[in-house]
Amino acid sequence: MKKLFKISCMTLLIWALSGCLASTTSPVGVNCDFSQGKPLWEMPLDCQGR
Repeated sequence: MKKLFKISCMTLLIWALSGCLASTTSPVGVNCDFSQGKPLWEMPLDCQGR
């Protein structure tokens, strides 16, 4: 039972982290339009140089 619980927790953790990673990348490309007036921390990570 403990093994099943650990596997379930790890699966949920990996699923959550992959969702966070997917939200910071774009399959089409990254739009680094600095003329929008957004602060640097609100721009995609590729625009921030990280």
